[in-house]
Amino acid sequence: MKFGAAKLSFGKSETAQAPAHIRTSSGLEQFFSFLHARENLSVLDMSGASQANIAYITNAGHRISSDDIIGTMQQCFGDDFHTSQQAASTSQRFLEQTLTFPDNFFDGALVWDAMQFLISPVIDQTVAQLLRVLKPGGLILAFFNANDKITRIPVHNYRIQDHKTLAMIPRGAEQQCQYFNNRSIENLFGKAESVKFFLTRDHLREVLVRK
Repeated sequence: MKFGAAKLSFGKSETAQAPAHIRTSSGLEQFFSFLHARENLSVLDMSGASQANIAYITNAGHRISSDDIIGTMQQCFGDDFHTSQQAASTSQRFLEQTLTFPDNFFDGALVWDAMQFLISPVIDQTVAQLLRVLKPGGLILAFFNANDKITRIPVHNYRIQDHKTLAMIPRGAEQQCQYFNNRSIENLFGKAESVKFFLTRDHLREVLVRK
């Protein structure tokens, strides 16, 4: 397995897309506090291969693997994520291509906003796989849109600027498959040791999960 390798992303290149939105992230800051206190850890970045993310993680003395889970959804589900997931053939195809890593392989996973585009039972099986590849005590950083009034959720690539700053690069929008409140997220990660929420001003619910 090559660190830094990623699945092919769909859509326009980042340079051809709308300008990035820069935001600070308390969840990211705590995630990196965990990393900076240790050495030679293995991190999964689920926003696809990014030179900025690879450079930041490796310069901190850690290893990184990249996997574009949104790209896999686009490959398997096409234009209608919600409807396509309900077909056993497409959902099974997605699960077979996602998180194909050994048990207890990663110390941390940057999931970003990917989970909010999945529905049950696919999301439950994906979270189970995510926890499987994470070492005990490992951390997951995930984002969920907190605006319950929108029907389409913006999709982004996430590029690390520093330990608490992200560049969010637009890559389109997808139908909101379901709304995630704190209780539903706690239930989703019910087998984890802890789930911590961070309040934000931009309708993005940040969640830090410890296995």
